[in-house]
Amino acid sequence: MTRYLHLRWLAPAGGLVAAGVIALSAVPTGATIVCPKGVKPPSPYCTNVPPTATTGKATNVKANSATLNGVAGPNVTGGDITQYFFQYGRTKSYGSQTPTGTIGSCPAGIKPPSPYCNVPKTQKVSANVSGLAACTTYHFQLVATNPDGSANGGDQTFTTKFAHPLKKVKAPHKVQARRRFQVQFTLTDDAKVTIAIRRKKGGVVVSHNYGTLRAGKHTKTLTAPGRRGDYVLEVSARQSCGSQTVTSPLKVR
Repeated sequence: MTRYLHLRWLAPAGGLVAAGVIALSAVPTGATIVCPKGVKPPSPYCTNVPPTATTGKATNVKANSATLNGVAGPNVTGGDITQYFFQYGRTKSYGSQTPTGTIGSCPAGIKPPSPYCNVPKTQKVSANVSGLAACTTYHFQLVATNPDGSANGGDQTFTTKFAHPLKKVKAPHKVQARRRFQVQFTLTDDAKVTIAIRRKKGGVVVSHNYGTLRAGKHTKTLTAPGRRGDYVLEVSARQSCGSQTVTSPLKVR
């Protein structure tokens, strides 16, 4: 049954409102109905009021997290309680969404429409997302739904920042010439990794490019230079928006 208690009068502007007017039979069950002044439903001049959603800009953007923002609501004061969520992902197909939030409330035992309910026309909404990849562009949009229909807020994008991906780099400080030794490290994000050995007062002796490695623990085996002396071991991790290098002394006996 159509909820006539959700009547909202529109002031006439040169006659009855024509734009967006639909037949009452097309209105969803439980819909919020708006009629021109002096007109009562059922009438072809009365129209359903769907919710509204506008996607805003992302804030607090870090390497692995961000806050998504927007404005949503039933689009009429005292309308239906409205649910909202954000879709997000690396493409416009999104693939992930935030938990659903609610706009408006009623006292226990009271259902809208009611003067005891507090349902604003619109309100600012936000949601925090985490587990994002660094140096990556994400798409997101706000979606609002209620018994009157649904609304998409439009696509927006943000790019996560660079964060030092190298952690817990472990390597020996003394090795035998031409002997094999291991370097261990942890990546917090995917990164292109290079390990080099250079003379303390000179150029690079050897360099190993391992390509893009996944986040996690890694162990690489290297061979010490054949010439004794003081060297520097460099472990570098590069992403599209930054790089990090960790160095440690290496004495070859």
